[in-house]
Amino acid sequence: MGNSCSSGQAHKDKDNMSQRSEESSSYQVTIKKPSLTTEKQQALINNVLESKQHSGVILEPATAGQTTAAAEKKTGLSKVLRGVATSSISADSMSLSSPPGTQSPRDFDKLYEGSVPKEVQNLSENLQNLLMGRITQAKTNSKTKKIVIYVSAADSQDCCVEKGALHNTVYPELRTYCRERGYELHIVDLHWKTFLEKQQDHDFPELCLGELTRQMEVAYIIPVLFLNNSLGTPLLPITVESADFKMAMDSAKNQSAQTLLSKWYQLDSAAQPPCYRLQPISSHIPGFKETSAEERERALEEWRSEIERILAILINVFSAELRDTYLTTVVEQEVHNTVFMSQELAKRCVWINRVYTPTARTPDTMEPGEGELHRRLNNLQRDLKNQLNEKHIIRLPVKYVEGGLNLSVPEHSQYISQVCSHLRKQIQETIDSIMDEHQSKVCLQPAQGIPAQLFEELNQQTNFCQRAAQCSVNREGVLNEIKKYITSDLTSPLVIYGPSGCGKTTLIARMAQCCQQWLPEAFLILRFVGVSAQSDTIEQLLNSVSNQCSILTYGHQCYCTHNLETYSNILPTVLSASCLQRPLIILIDGIDQVKSYSTKVTDWVPNTLPGNIKLILAVTEDNQMHKELADRLDNACFVKMPLLGESEAKGILMSSVMQYNHSVNSKIQDCVLKSVQECTLPLYAKVLAWQTSWWADKEHDIVPKGHVTQQLQQLLEELETILGCAKVQHALALLTCARHGLTDQEAIDLLAFDKEFHSNNTYVVWAPACLAWSRLTKHLAPFLQWTLTGGMLCVQWRDNMLLQAVTDRYKEHTSWAIKMLHDYYTGKWWSQKDQTLAARLVSQDTFYGKCYNRRKLDELPYQAWQLNSTKFLKSEYLTDLNWIYDKICGSNCYQLLEDIQLAQHNTDISDEIFLSTLKHFLEIYAIALNYDGRQFYAHLNFYLEDKLARQELDGSLANVLEITRNPPVTSLIVTNIQDMIKEQKQEEESPQTEEDKDGENVANKTFDLVTRLTETDEYVVTVSTEKEEICVWDVERCCRIRRLKGVPYPISLIPIDKHLCVVLCRRELRVYNLDTGEFVTKLKGVMNQKMPYYGLHNSSHLVALSRNRMYVNLMNIETGDCVTTFKAGEDRFLNSLLVSGDGRVLVCGDETQKPFPLLVWSLTSKKLMYDLRIPHHDFITSLSAITHEGNYVCCVCHEIDEPAPNFIVVYDLQSGTLFKKWKPSCNTVSLEISSPGGCVISGLEDARILVWDLITGNCRWSLYGHTAPVSLLRLDPTGGYCLSTDAQCRDRSIRLWDIDRGHLIAVYTPNSNITACELTCGGRYLMLALEGHENMLTLQLRGRGLPDTCAPHEEYGTVENNGKTFELKDTEC
Repeated sequence: MGNSCSSGQAHKDKDNMSQRSEESSSYQVTIKKPSLTTEKQQALINNVLESKQHSGVILEPATAGQTTAAAEKKTGLSKVLRGVATSSISADSMSLSSPPGTQSPRDFDKLYEGSVPKEVQNLSENLQNLLMGRITQAKTNSKTKKIVIYVSAADSQDCCVEKGALHNTVYPELRTYCRERGYELHIVDLHWKTFLEKQQDHDFPELCLGELTRQMEVAYIIPVLFLNNSLGTPLLPITVESADFKMAMDSAKNQSAQTLLSKWYQLDSAAQPPCYRLQPISSHIPGFKETSAEERERALEEWRSEIERILAILINVFSAELRDTYLTTVVEQEVHNTVFMSQELAKRCVWINRVYTPTARTPDTMEPGEGELHRRLNNLQRDLKNQLNEKHIIRLPVKYVEGGLNLSVPEHSQYISQVCSHLRKQIQETIDSIMDEHQSKVCLQPAQGIPAQLFEELNQQTNFCQRAAQCSVNREGVLNEIKKYITSDLTSPLVIYGPSGCGKTTLIARMAQCCQQWLPEAFLILRFVGVSAQSDTIEQLLNSVSNQCSILTYGHQCYCTHNLETYSNILPTVLSASCLQRPLIILIDGIDQVKSYSTKVTDWVPNTLPGNIKLILAVTEDNQMHKELADRLDNACFVKMPLLGESEAKGILMSSVMQYNHSVNSKIQDCVLKSVQECTLPLYAKVLAWQTSWWADKEHDIVPKGHVTQQLQQLLEELETILGCAKVQHALALLTCARHGLTDQEAIDLLAFDKEFHSNNTYVVWAPACLAWSRLTKHLAPFLQWTLTGGMLCVQWRDNMLLQAVTDRYKEHTSWAIKMLHDYYTGKWWSQKDQTLAARLVSQDTFYGKCYNRRKLDELPYQAWQLNSTKFLKSEYLTDLNWIYDKICGSNCYQLLEDIQLAQHNTDISDEIFLSTLKHFLEIYAIALNYDGRQFYAHLNFYLEDKLARQELDGSLANVLEITRNPPVTSLIVTNIQDMIKEQKQEEESPQTEEDKDGENVANKTFDLVTRLTETDEYVVTVSTEKEEICVWDVERCCRIRRLKGVPYPISLIPIDKHLCVVLCRRELRVYNLDTGEFVTKLKGVMNQKMPYYGLHNSSHLVALSRNRMYVNLMNIETGDCVTTFKAGEDRFLNSLLVSGDGRVLVCGDETQKPFPLLVWSLTSKKLMYDLRIPHHDFITSLSAITHEGNYVCCVCHEIDEPAPNFIVVYDLQSGTLFKKWKPSCNTVSLEISSPGGCVISGLEDARILVWDLITGNCRWSLYGHTAPVSLLRLDPTGGYCLSTDAQCRDRSIRLWDIDRGHLIAVYTPNSNITACELTCGGRYLMLALEGHENMLTLQLRGRGLPDTCAPHEEYGTVENNGKTFELKDTEC
């Protein structure tokens, strides 16, 4: 009975088959724990930041520039690097404790399971948590598409040439490589032998470790280590434990040594535990405070001398273990914080080790200090060799020349070329692996028709809430009031108001966590205005809230016009529907903090809410929006934030001081506590406490002002003193003038072109810019935040009061900053090609590789508007269709609408025909364009054609209409415009509600099937089951040319030729002549009710599954008789039927046998060829496909009793052997096979489409774009083009792919769900059947570069029958 794929044969096949599998599920987020190889490394982690222990008190913690919490100190571990300098930036613990009594809502989910849409039920648990607002359960991810090369150099002067090559040659190439793939590549290099590094205190190590930790929070780090034969400059320990210090004092040989130690180390009894702390340098060397360069240099020499003397003593008295603990250099700390803390970072680290030839001989005798450094260097290099990937250890010999490396020496130039080559190769490979990891494990993907943008927004909002909720401010009184409101039957919104800085945000965050305790069954929608670009304006805010509410209610996003008026009407409707399912709580913080160009009205706030719905808003007191709400709502709807008591404010202040500092002396305590009597705002305490951290190790008087605004001004004054006035002015002006903040790389680019940040003493002149930006973000850490906009991570102001203070203080520099930003995004500096700034030169093309320049698209129009608002109205940013198309594709239509709002800010655009038309168009088609902007021309064409048909099109838009008819990019243009406009008018006259659309009693399905006729590419046939109708359509002319009415309940149809077809009518097979509209014959027998499968053998015969499913009948189409039968065996029931395109091969699935086999018959010889099986596996025969010639069959298979995703197998039907086996990371939900293309196409549950090569077995293409499982695939007759969509319409869009080249040709989102679809050769035409539409929607592929398809039109059958309707009700069988 042919070959059987089982037992021994299976093992042979397994050995020979080609198998491919992906890494893991795209939705699984894996957080790898740091791997510690030794107790010493564990102790290092615990002690690296020991002097900055988390106090447990957090006041609105920052995310940008903020370090993560160090692990708590553990007893019993050996002391390692106790004196390591640490960052003074406060730590934000990410471990959140639930409010007391919080219960998991899973039990409530069971009670309310029927009320949750199936789309939401099918999401992963974490996505459900984000969507339902389960703040305490949700796991947020802060990793983004940002990659950071962190440069660590033992001796910055010694390796400056290699570092210069990395910056000037390697980095620009890799930066472009990343930009082309949508990633940001930033380089952090603080080792430039600046004064901060030379002074040998702990400011520089703190800065390095703080910047490293700041980047590790959000980015993928690639450490690049330049370590040759030196560890760099040694440092004194910043703290020494009391027992160790006393031992050192006792072991000191003479009185002078003891005096020196006691001079520089004094007991810090405020530290926990008490220790001896290194004193500020200026306390004994006053010259360090001087501004004169000569005085500072003399002071520096004196300090170096002191360091040498102290180190000599410590080396002499400390054991080797204590020397490893307390004596260190910056590079050792950096290596330990990267390579030795994480296996992942160890895998990525690249070590450049230059070896001079001839190698210098190690002296037999060395000074104690040199010997100690030599010992630690050997230990470090040994550990690095054990930890690093061998190929990442780049050891290169180079000839020694007096004076060091010199590029004019040929050997040295060749050496630098080798360094560049190795760095480029190794870093690029690491970048590729990071991109793969991010895409498969971290990146939030669309699911169940819900766009990824919403998940990203919820991830940001939840992450912000989790951090802000850690505040320790006691607001139990207000929380109790809010609890009463939430658990009451009140139907009015609640408004919380108070002055800026009073803690409204932290209250909302705490409230969000408590909601799960107060009302566990409730859904929560939470928004903090300004946390993301989607919450910057009222319009975007309402769009986001409405979409989330609609998804929780209906399972899909809200399909409506994007404007305030529509949302004001839609929101109450959605809330009314939602209240019938579950309680819903909506919290919105800072509605008055939207951007200046946003609409600032409160009309959208309902006066009365449906039952079960609670709306809580937070607004600044006496703000215009607060006054509007006060005019509309009763006084009972308002809760004022109470002022903190003096004792509580003091407690918060001291807790914050302890959080931001390793210890606090009594002088600072007394000073800051007095000021709280004048101002008890939490923000004031935060600002004052943060200022104390700047001077914790220095002699400085804190001067409290007693008022938030004045304290902020003093903070900026002190910042100017520390970093330099001009530097602070320019940097903060740039940050303030940017629309969405600045990325790290952009900030350094901009500062590099400012001469205030240049130095002739560093190898690259712009090196001070790197240092300045890191110092700035460190000193302003609690007041900055990371904001993710379109995948790009920007630093932005967190606190509006500080933003306003900065804006006011540096307003004189605003014009300069705007001009700098405008020049940067227009690419002015790139065109000038200043080679001294080669590393910071970046092109500003609109399109890179496969990605748009999102930052340029968002920022450039805004800067142009700030530069000249009067000219902005006529600028290309609002008038050029090419720019508009790029903006929609590369950014989104909401950002373009905000650009139009900018123009409206100063000008009335009602007289601007094009702009007002564009605005209206974008508002109507916002959902479709935001889904994929590449359908811009298609929808604009329909919009303008509609205007033209209604005689509403202004003559000035005729040229635009003509462009859309022949668009510059391939687009799917509606050809039967008039039919669709007519139906659209009818829909406008009698619109349906959401309940109507989702109701089961409404029959919206006009067409159930669309299929091509054989032997022609110009006609398709449709089946309408409920209407009992079959129609033939002329594709090109977009008209119905035959209509057969009265066909008894047609379910499916297979064309025999151009005119004849076989139709499944209920359980009977009938033959009809579509040309003459006649019933021809009925085939004998009755089909199985649940599995009425049949297929063509040739033009006169077909095969059909019998009624009892035990055999297959071969039927004569002309006579209706059964010719022969194919039987699998006794009591074997078939569950599928698949016939090759040429009718030679029949494949059926057998559900009786265990495991399920595939049975293959030859229809020509009428014999069973193969009984194919895989032990312990079942075939999912509903997901199968066969090549036209019948050479290969593919089928989805799953392992019995295993939860693993299903997989795809391909059998060679010429030999009956398993040919290929592919294991995607998730379930396959659709399958097609292209014989001409030599590939298998699979639609996956995670919305991807994979194209597998039949010959090599490799995954040829991974196609992205859909937002729901791709459950429907259609190939064109050539097999080179594929149409894809979701049969359940969770994603209602349709996509046309070029399978040979693996790219998207066009996409189209209709305004209704698709019930059936078909495509012609080359995707030239697409025919869509839409819910509620009486006509087919015909789309023609148009655009530049498409082949000319003008061919004579072929008439269908008898011309006289065109347009006829045939009644078949009385036709006898």
